[in-house]
Amino acid sequence: MPEVFVEIDWVRAHANDPALRIVDARSRPHGAPDLVAPTGAEQYAAGHLPGAIHLDYAHELADPATPYATRVAPAELFARALGERGIGDAHTIVAYDDGDVPYAARFVWMCRFYGHDDVHVMAGGFKEWRAAGMPVTTDVPVFPPAIFTPRKRPGLRATREEVLAAAEGRNDVQLLETQRDKTYAQRDRDIASAKRLSANQLLEDERGGRVAAKAKLDALVEGLGLDRSKRTIVSCGSGVSASGSYLALLEAGFTDVAVYDGSWLEWNHDGLPTVPKS
Repeated sequence: MPEVFVEIDWVRAHANDPALRIVDARSRPHGAPDLVAPTGAEQYAAGHLPGAIHLDYAHELADPATPYATRVAPAELFARALGERGIGDAHTIVAYDDGDVPYAARFVWMCRFYGHDDVHVMAGGFKEWRAAGMPVTTDVPVFPPAIFTPRKRPGLRATREEVLAAAEGRNDVQLLETQRDKTYAQRDRDIASAKRLSANQLLEDERGGRVAAKAKLDALVEGLGLDRSKRTIVSCGSGVSASGSYLALLEAGFTDVAVYDGSWLEWNHDGLPTVPKS
């Protein structure tokens, strides 16, 4: 089984493996209706990796019960979305984005939450793939339906109630706000008790969204006085940056990391405790 992050050469070498499924996870920020940017589906239609299917975290894989926040879809819906596109229990999955906003990491976290560990991020994303002169297509592959069996791991997902307990100091949890700098700058409040640790520091755009070097991770962790053995909840705007931070913190040696996928969109919508940004 390859590492969580795989390089372009690995994907190219295994592209014809019938046990591999490639997922184009590109999207656009949820909760920004005035944003003028192509949707993930439009990006995919303009060109993608050969053999890649498209799945958008905010559409096919989101919970319709919370349209104001892109919480992961219920098990049955998630399994159906993957199975209908030919992704099943026996497949190795590689997801990619553009190498900056970690939509692929969001997909990896969702698959892990539902018990599928053989899922990976293509480091560098679509931009690096194209820059390397790799093939791009507009053809849409069709795979036979498969069975994806969801095996939920509740510990990987922080509930609203657990985050509220952390905000009110009723549990011994490290709560981290990891929204990317550009979108974080657009708000003036934080979830109470959250420490700020930017996903831009944990995952580096200039290196195609790869996790920062160990020395940098160690400095960030030590600078905030974090305990790698303590349960740690990561939050952001809509659960995307938090998912990238989840992967980075695991590489940094944390042993119990959960994503609050409701994140700021749910927290702010529900009027839960906030404090001014420091």
